[in-house]
Amino acid sequence: MDSPEFLRLADDFGWHIESLADARGGWWVIAGERPPSTFDEEILDELADVVDGSWWYEVRNSLLVDYMATCGVPRSLWEVGAGTGIVAQALQNDGYQVVAVEPGRSGAAQTAERGVPSIASTLEELRLPAGSIPAIGLFDVIEHLEDPGRFLEECRRVLDPAGQLVVTVPAYSWLWSNADDLAGHWRRYTTGSLIAEVEDSGFDVRDCSYRMASLVGPMFFARAIPYRLGHRSEPSAVQRQLAISAGGVGRLVTVF
Repeated sequence: MDSPEFLRLADDFGWHIESLADARGGWWVIAGERPPSTFDEEILDELADVVDGSWWYEVRNSLLVDYMATCGVPRSLWEVGAGTGIVAQALQNDGYQVVAVEPGRSGAAQTAERGVPSIASTLEELRLPAGSIPAIGLFDVIEHLEDPGRFLEECRRVLDPAGQLVVTVPAYSWLWSNADDLAGHWRRYTTGSLIAEVEDSGFDVRDCSYRMASLVGPMFFARAIPYRLGHRSEPSAVQRQLAISAGGVGRLVTVF
């Protein structure tokens, strides 16, 4: 099958998705190892039934789309760690040309069903040419990585020298709760710690700020305090993923 126009880097950079991946009808699969940060296929499958219409995703995506428009993020963007494609779809609906990269095959397939070109792969396995991508989105990704440095350096390598990286992460370590444990988070961030993380990987920080601050207080009392008191339940797979999503209030949104 022919690649979508945005995947055709061959003309300028000599890169062909067909030489690396098997086509599956709207999405591609690279035979590689799934990183330990990848969500279980069970969670990704069950999540498909609940994310659409979720107030959390609706509000978060609206804030993110508005923020990116204000900051002038290039309208062609690769989302890495796209999950089930709920953010990628929102961006595409707003006129962005999006390619989704997601190690979990179930997530990549669901993203393709949303009409977004999707690749089941890690960013590193794609071996993209240096300077070939105008913008990259990492929406709640790096907090799942024990050491994000090498991953961020790869993002820096494949970005156009004038390209931009957009990052969202959960904020404030004192908001740590059961949701963070279940999500496999390694940390929550402050503006200072996030800036230091990305600057160490060669980025120049354009903006780093907090969003959804009105939910910080309710989340502290509803999640963080019970967690500190030892109230830690074991929910279902869908509940785990919803906790992952809803547990990230006080997010940092950053553009580089």
